[in-house]
Amino acid sequence: MNTYTCTSKEEELFLKNYDASKYERPSVTADIIIFTIDEDDELNILLIKRGGFPYKGFWAIPGGFLEVGKESIDEAAARELEEETGIKHAYLKQLYTFGKPGRDPRTTVISVAYTALIPKKMLSVKAGDDASDAKLFKIKEVDDGFIFVNDKLTLTETELAFDHSEIVRTAITRLRGRIDYEADAFDLLRDKKSFTISELKRIYETIKNKSLDLPNFRKAFFRNYVDTGIVTATDQTALTKGRSAKLYSFNE
Repeated sequence: MNTYTCTSKEEELFLKNYDASKYERPSVTADIIIFTIDEDDELNILLIKRGGFPYKGFWAIPGGFLEVGKESIDEAAARELEEETGIKHAYLKQLYTFGKPGRDPRTTVISVAYTALIPKKMLSVKAGDDASDAKLFKIKEVDDGFIFVNDKLTLTETELAFDHSEIVRTAITRLRGRIDYEADAFDLLRDKKSFTISELKRIYETIKNKSLDLPNFRKAFFRNYVDTGIVTATDQTALTKGRSAKLYSFNE
C-alpha cells in the first residue's frame, strides 16, 4: 500500500486537526460462508454456535471483527477462516456487503461476506474463541427456503443469528448462478489435478440441486474449460462403474 504524502502545508494542517468523531463510525466484520460437499453428495455449510451475547446459543456463520489499522478486510476474512477450519491460503470470494440499520443489537455493524468452497477432506472443523461449537450442516431446500440438518439438529433459517439467513440465501443463489460461467465448482473437487467429467458433473448437480444432461454438460465442459485452456486432458484414465473415464487437470 502506498503511503500518502501531503501536497501542502495547508493539507498537512487539515489532516492534523481532522476530527474523526465528527461522523459516527460503524464496526466492520468479515463473515465467511464455507461450503463443502459430503460423502452423500450433498451441499454442506459450516455453522458455529455462539458462545456469547448477543444471540448466545444461536447458530451462525463464522466471522469476526476487523482489527482496525492492523489488517485489511480480506486479511480479516482469511484469519477467521483459518481460526474456524485450520485452512490457510484458501480462495475467498467477496460476496456482498450487509449493513441494514438494526442488524446487530450492539451497534451499527457492517459485514463484508465471503464465500469459500473447500473439499471436505481438507476441513478441520473447530470452534473459534467466541464459539462454543462448530458443525457441518446439510443444506436442504424446502418450499419457503432452506433448512440445515446434521445428525442431531435441524435448524430453520429463522433460527440463525442476526441476518445470517439472508446472507446464506444470497450466497447459495449467487453460487448457483455463477458456476455456469466461473470455475468455482473446481474448488470442491477431491483432486483438481486428476478428475473425471462425471465427478465435476456431480458437483454441479449438488450445487444446483437438480440433475443435468451428461451430453450437454460434456459439451459445455469442453467449450468453457478445455477449449479455453483452463482444463487440460491428461494421458491417464480411471475406472468408474466398470468403464474407463478420461482424467483431466485444472490449470491453477
